[in-house]
Amino acid sequence: MSKTLYLLILFIINYKAWNLRFITISDNNWLIIHLFYLIAGFLYYGRQESFSFLGENLKYWRWWVAGILISMLSAYFVYNQSFIQSIITYRWHILILQIPVLFKIAPAKENILKATMWFAAFLWVIYFIQLGNPYIIAYDDEVIERALKHNSVLLVPGMVFSAVPLFYCLNDIKENFNYKSVVIMFVCFLFLFFMQNRSMLFSVTVLVGWTILTIKHTQKWLMVFLMAVLVVIVAYNTLEVWNALFEETIGQVDDNDYNRNKAIQYFIFEASPNIWCYIFGNGFLSSHATSLMQDMMSLGVYNSDVGFIGYWNQFGVIPIIIFSLMLVPAVLRKNHSHFIRCWALQILLCSLTISYWGPSNILYMGLFYYLYYYDLKEESLPIEEQEIIET
Repeated sequence: MSKTLYLLILFIINYKAWNLRFITISDNNWLIIHLFYLIAGFLYYGRQESFSFLGENLKYWRWWVAGILISMLSAYFVYNQSFIQSIITYRWHILILQIPVLFKIAPAKENILKATMWFAAFLWVIYFIQLGNPYIIAYDDEVIERALKHNSVLLVPGMVFSAVPLFYCLNDIKENFNYKSVVIMFVCFLFLFFMQNRSMLFSVTVLVGWTILTIKHTQKWLMVFLMAVLVVIVAYNTLEVWNALFEETIGQVDDNDYNRNKAIQYFIFEASPNIWCYIFGNGFLSSHATSLMQDMMSLGVYNSDVGFIGYWNQFGVIPIIIFSLMLVPAVLRKNHSHFIRCWALQILLCSLTISYWGPSNILYMGLFYYLYYYDLKEESLPIEEQEIIET
């Protein structure tokens, strides 16, 4: 099996085959399948002699794991959640092991890009199937309730991965304009538009504009003209949708009862009972230990709604610090590729909304983590070796 195919199957397993109703596998069994698949990849592909869990490229990962483990202390001492219960409740977070597995397998950037492009194509297929049969995906009741409450589209699981080929195409357009990259970028953007997730739409629109403004090659003005024509055509035909999304956003920003506004205020000023919990998090709590999570949800307050703030509330400042130590330099340092800079900026732009690294999205952050170091490694190579890798 090629590494590209291995990664594509990993993406599908990560999103439980989109929860298609005719695939009757329980969540816990999906976790078991996921772990065995990771172990198989680790053993089959992992022949990198330089790999080590103590390696420099896993230092941020180790701190991330430490932050999650330390939060169990809060759950134990503050909320009386036993360590056994925490192990059960935290079980999906074991998928953070995907990051060292990626370093062990050591896929090339091209493997990851091909896998994400195939996955993005499958997302389109699932989207069209869902249009014909809205019940083909077995959404959780909580997801349906929140979508109805916000009058939003039911997102195809894994929709964020369609942004990865878009980032790479922006990189290609910036360095060497070609029509193929423009077409792929447009197809990925169109999918995100159909999803109507405002965080993703806003962030990728900013990235497209940033890319156009920073193009330096001789075909810059041709690119600007083509993109301007494309934007006008798309905007004209979708003006009502954009206007509705804009009005909804403006209305929610000033609405104190809007869930995200309530969640931010709650997590910052009320959620943590002491300084320890403010620093190291309140833990990932089970309903067997406390009704706090259920009480919050009944009020429309969800950790996953407010990105880094929600993650900090559960797992403390350590993960947030290590995310920032990677993402901010990735955006600011010009020695990183435009591909990685776009990805990092997208995560930061969504840091108060969808950038919450719950179980299904750990792989998205994990791929960024891996390619962040892969990018640094490529930049440190002589020009001749970079050309060999690219070919």
